[in-house]
Amino acid sequence: MRQRRRDRVTPVLFAITVMLALTVAGIIHVAHGGEVIGPFAVADQVSSTTKQVNTPYVCWDGNGSGSLTRCPDPRGADGMKWVFPGYEDAARSAECAPGETEARDLFVECSMSWRGSQVYLHYAYWGDWRTGQRKYAATGSTPRIEQRLDGAMSLSWRPRRLPTPHGEASWVTAEMVEGHGWSVAAYAGDGEVARQALHEFGQIRDLREWRGLPR
Repeated sequence: MRQRRRDRVTPVLFAITVMLALTVAGIIHVAHGGEVIGPFAVADQVSSTTKQVNTPYVCWDGNGSGSLTRCPDPRGADGMKWVFPGYEDAARSAECAPGETEARDLFVECSMSWRGSQVYLHYAYWGDWRTGQRKYAATGSTPRIEQRLDGAMSLSWRPRRLPTPHGEASWVTAEMVEGHGWSVAAYAGDGEVARQALHEFGQIRDLREWRGLPR
């Protein structure tokens, strides 16, 4: 009889001990700023890649940061969309697709009918920005150099008529920022249309927002 009673009591004592241990662990967790979780709940595992929402800045890739200097420079297709705010408008009214990169690290071409003309926009990233500069300098057009509001120097090539892979869209104009590998070019059948398309869809983001923004 005593043996059966002891057999029943032992599992109960074990269960009570487990519950007490979990309760104490929960109290310690709360004391260190945690949240109360049920004794049999599975706590969420927070990885180092989780986007932080309690930081003063948001990087261009959506991750939180305590300082913009800790955000990476824009890269890849998502970085392109950040650097060129007008790309989103272009993509809504154009067919955009990656193309042959050749000397570029990234290249996206958008083809659209705009203001009665066929227009092509080339968004690109050059690992060495001077490679892009030399490409557009080869068109024979001397770049216009102007200081931007962010202090950087803008290089813009005036429309010039050249043989292009786009047939009648033979007028090309381009822009980039000195020291940075991102460039945008516009092709059209008329120089003024190419210039207007570059102005409409080729804005290059202010360098003060290059890596992200305050919340």
